[in-house]
Amino acid sequence: MFSCFLFAGTVKSQTATPMAQYAGNQMIFNPGFAGAHDLFSANLGVRTLWTGVPGSPRLISLNMHAPFIDQRNALGFIYQREEFGPQIVNLVNLTYAYKFYTGENSFISLGVQAGLFNSITDWGLVRFVRHPEDPAYGRGQRLPTNAFDIGLGIYFQAENFYLGFSGRHLTTPKFDEISLSDNGMGTTVHSHTPRQFFLMGGYNFILTEDFDLRPRFLMRHMYGMPLVVNAGVELVYLNRFGFGTNFASGQRAVSLMGSIELFEGLRVSYAFDMNFGVLRPFQRGSHEILISYSTHVCTRHNDIRVRRNWQ
Repeated sequence: MFSCFLFAGTVKSQTATPMAQYAGNQMIFNPGFAGAHDLFSANLGVRTLWTGVPGSPRLISLNMHAPFIDQRNALGFIYQREEFGPQIVNLVNLTYAYKFYTGENSFISLGVQAGLFNSITDWGLVRFVRHPEDPAYGRGQRLPTNAFDIGLGIYFQAENFYLGFSGRHLTTPKFDEISLSDNGMGTTVHSHTPRQFFLMGGYNFILTEDFDLRPRFLMRHMYGMPLVVNAGVELVYLNRFGFGTNFASGQRAVSLMGSIELFEGLRVSYAFDMNFGVLRPFQRGSHEILISYSTHVCTRHNDIRVRRNWQ
């Protein structure tokens, strides 16, 4: 399979492991989200797809962000590690966002993130059964590549509503460059990560004094790939316990999710995916854990109840 890809000249890699709890980890998708809740926030997520399938994708993400200087400015840090087959991708980004307040409880935030895209491919794990003449054959080594990466985002938030649009990998980072020789002429082929665009939104319906209902969606577009749509809803009790579900069109999977706030500021969430695609007979579902912590740095509004739990 890798031989066919390499001789095609240019390969596009997804490097975008889908997440069921995207609403709780918006910093990964949109740098404009930094500092949105007027809190210091830290999120640690681990997602394992298609348990039981060798080389199945795994995602580890860590991000932190906080506002400063009259809550209009925010800084953030993102580390993300994706593993799939013989390839490991590490992303390290710094994020800056600036808010324009449009009302007492609403604002627009513009964000930028920039950093390092690091790819490591272990060719020793690749089996060349049908094309041993592949130029990568016999390397048996880890091939690292580093590239500059940048992303932009815009985020709007009102008291009970949010909407964000962002672009990732705008520099289309290249990796796995291989030199070929054709009639004495040197040729270089490589893979690259295409630009990714995200549209995300959600609404908070206050049903009673104790119950909130929070529908949300995430749409992802990459060049040469079909549009992926995620849609879900969460029922929250006493602002501490949550139970929800999410449907992902690209993975043909339904997720069941639960969350609990152990004490003020610390929330633990878990999601289990049931896959209905062609991989269903060969895997035992996907698992995702998200640990989030938030604390006051400076508060512009007295009531942060809704905004805090969108995170």
